[in-house]
Amino acid sequence: MTHPLLERLAGSDPDDRRAACAEAARDPSAVLWIEALVEALGDPDKAVARAASDALATIGRTAPEVGAALRPALHGDDPMRRWGAAFTTARLEPPSEKLLPALVEALGLPDGDVRWAAAKILVETGRLVDSVLPLLLGLARGCEAPVVRRMATYCLRELAPDRPESAAALLEASRDEDLALRRAGLTALASLMEPPPAVLERLVEALAGDPDPASRRIAAAALGEVGAARREALPAGAMAALQRARASAPDCDLRAAATRALERLGAPQRSASRD
Repeated sequence: MTHPLLERLAGSDPDDRRAACAEAARDPSAVLWIEALVEALGDPDKAVARAASDALATIGRTAPEVGAALRPALHGDDPMRRWGAAFTTARLEPPSEKLLPALVEALGLPDGDVRWAAAKILVETGRLVDSVLPLLLGLARGCEAPVVRRMATYCLRELAPDRPESAAALLEASRDEDLALRRAGLTALASLMEPPPAVLERLVEALAGDPDPASRRIAAAALGEVGAARREALPAGAMAALQRARASAPDCDLRAAATRALERLGAPQRSASRD
């Protein structure tokens, strides 16, 4: 005879499945439900999958059986269950290399929340595991999927803003044909701790001529960010490009971004027009 809790975990009502996950964690015999909860990590309802992870994280604080049950799930057939197993494992122990395949795969999953959570865990892993940085550099520069390149760009910005190889990868991303990736690359350039001259020249170039108005606004903001910290690093023409954007850009948001950047750089305000 099937236990009622197992029946509920496999039932048709997602709200009841989610409630059953929470009850399983509180049950004195919680270890009996570990396998079913691991299965629920791949539930098509995101709230149920998260409830299963919460339950496993609670049970796993005292039951090593949870870690043992998660290991095969990291290499199973369902990508969402693989992700759920990696996410839950990272809640129970410091992230390690064994999570990398599932985390990298999750960077390209359709759910944006999953992608961002996977990126954050990759950054945490990279602070502990040396092989993560070259992995991210390879993804940022060579992955066919633009969304994965974009998420890798975010990871590099967070993990290694002081590394010249990160600067090179982000500079490349800032010129990508994929618009979202180009914007992400330009945004990330402002986070570099000591951007080389080529980065600053790229920001001026984007401000002056990128066909995407948002990319031009990002470049203006990035020049203000970098220049506020290291005014001497700004290339020749940066101030003039910002002043031109402030004075004559057809995009009012770009004019505002250039104005804010110039204020950060201590540039004088424009004279008020007179009748």
